Amino acid sequence: MMNKKKLCIIIVIAIIVTGLAVTFAVLSKSGKHKENVNEETTVNNEKQTDSVTEAAKADERKQVQTSVTMQFKQSNSWEGNGRFYAQYDLIIDNKEDVKISDWTFKINTTNGTTLEQSWNCTVDTSDLQWSVVPVDYNKIIESQAQMNNVGFIISFASKEELKKYTLDFKLESGMEIVLADDGKAYKAGEEIADSSEESTVVENTASGDDTAQPGGSDSGNDSGNNSDTGSNAGIVTTVPTGRLQVSGTKLTDESGNIIQLRGVSTHGISWFPDYVNYDAFATLRDDWGANVVRIAMYPEEYNGYLSGGDKAALKQIIDNGVNYATELGMYVIIDWHVLNYAPSRHTQEACDFFAEMASKYSGHDNVIYEICNEPVGADWNSDIKPYAETVIGTIRQFDDHALILVGTNTWSQDVDSVVGNTLDDGNVMYVAHFYAGTHKENIRNKISTALNAGVPVFISECSICDASGNGGIDYASANEWLDFMNSNQLSFIAWSLSNKAETSALISSGCSAKSGWSDGDLSETGRWFKSAISGR
Repeated sequence: MMNKKKLCIIIVIAIIVTGLAVTFAVLSKSGKHKENVNEETTVNNEKQTDSVTEAAKADERKQVQTSVTMQFKQSNSWEGNGRFYAQYDLIIDNKEDVKISDWTFKINTTNGTTLEQSWNCTVDTSDLQWSVVPVDYNKIIESQAQMNNVGFIISFASKEELKKYTLDFKLESGMEIVLADDGKAYKAGEEIADSSEESTVVENTASGDDTAQPGGSDSGNDSGNNSDTGSNAGIVTTVPTGRLQVSGTKLTDESGNIIQLRGVSTHGISWFPDYVNYDAFATLRDDWGANVVRIAMYPEEYNGYLSGGDKAALKQIIDNGVNYATELGMYVIIDWHVLNYAPSRHTQEACDFFAEMASKYSGHDNVIYEICNEPVGADWNSDIKPYAETVIGTIRQFDDHALILVGTNTWSQDVDSVVGNTLDDGNVMYVAHFYAGTHKENIRNKISTALNAGVPVFISECSICDASGNGGIDYASANEWLDFMNSNQLSFIAWSLSNKAETSALISSGCSAKSGWSDGDLSETGRWFKSAISGR
């Protein structure tokens, strides 16, 4: 019995030992397999890391060092007419020891993106990648200098923000560099690493108080006429070149670009002649982004051209202004500043004056003639139109192509009266004026009626106070007017370049400077218009 018990115990022990041995073997094999898997995973991760590192090193080898930086930032946004609008500003800062001799800025856009306005540049929008090129006066960026006067108003079908862009620039040394939106720089011709999406849908956030800055909101009540009729409808510019030509309701330049003139009118040159100087015009061009100056000469008022003024001296001021504008690449309007009466009162005198002007400046492609500023008590059909036909006929004897502006009745508010009875001249625009404190949607409706009927409109005088040129500033109305003008690409001229003690004067009454004005030298109206004209 004892032997059988011992035998059973031995058998049980053997089974246990065998079981333990098998279990150990299995566990040992499993552990070894896990080690192999971990080793393989580690190797693969190291390979991937090496691959990423090599790609980063390869991209790093392509990069170059530069002290040029750029900012492309959204400074404002608003909604209107079912579209989403944004203002973008471009700043290029050159900290290199040599100047930038040329540059091109490229923006990647999406379908449905539209360039509404640009300033101090020319934009080719014929492809989804827009190409922005400078003009003569901001093409070269000196060493340790900044270019900050280029901007755009862009509209979208949905709320978007442009995120992908590059700056191609050439240094005076001959080196050509591409600066990407992430701040990395490459030699021209190298493939640039993709660093951002082309555009991103974002929430729309308007910046600042739109009662203090132009372009802040759209009332949504004004119907715009936005049809592009120029031969090069994909390009919009505020730096026109050559002779101006009316095309449909739009104004185009010699290249067929649809343009918007934005600038400033002098006050009467009999009373404020000193503001017609080269440095003043240069300040308006360079600091304000203006591309046109209007020279206002009163015929009847005190010391006017027909009321005791020195005709030779007044014509010399005009000549100086034309020469300054021409040298600076600006357009200039010679304004026969009829005010509060029928222009036919002085038809012959106007013909004599414009015959002299047109014969003298027929070789200029930047001179515009405004033949009656603000008629009053003058029916379009029976008075203004016959007057205009006579004066325009005189101008055309010397200049077949100059743009001519014709005022309308009731201080140039009744532009809709022209509908169905326009002048038989292909390069005429019809004038509308507004003072935002007095004139509101009713005048915009008149302009829309004219535009929708195919009548081209030019805003040759405007301000943001009441119609007296004084009183308080109506910022809300002013912003509605600015949105309306920009959406319809209407040219506009601000009244007036003077330090007269009234709200509409652009220069503070306490400032005696005749050029180079700081923002502190400007009136509230001047600061608003500087922003409206420059788009900043």
